[in-house]
Amino acid sequence: MSQDEWARMRKDNHKEVERRRRGNINEGINELGRIVPNGTGEKAKGAILSRAVQYIHHLKENEARNIEKWTLEKLLMDQAMGDLQSQLEDVKNMYQREKQARERAEAELAILKGVQERMGSAGGEERRRAREDEDMDVEGDRDGKRQRVE
Repeated sequence: MSQDEWARMRKDNHKEVERRRRGNINEGINELGRIVPNGTGEKAKGAILSRAVQYIHHLKENEARNIEKWTLEKLLMDQAMGDLQSQLEDVKNMYQREKQARERAEAELAILKGVQERMGSAGGEERRRAREDEDMDVEGDRDGKRQRVE
């Protein structure tokens, strides 16, 4: 192979490599033109790249705002969860106190029912005696004399 042929082949290879490189660049720019919103369909590579840069800046600003917003929301949510957990503990404690108070009241009620039943049987005897005494008074009053009748 002569020197001229080798130079020509080398030049042709370089042209082919450069053509592929430009094709890849153009393909990438065209893809950016399709992806980036607000595209007017223009084919100017500089305008497409400029819009892509503006859009990337816009996305970064939105990301920063969203991170701030999400961070604030997370803090508020954590605070609300803490408040709810505190309220839950308060309700649990109140429930326990109410349960203990109910158990004490039921125990007292059982004691009072027991006392009442005992007094009821003893009270029944006293009421019977009182009725007998009244009956005796009534019989004694009929004669005008108070006599005890058995």
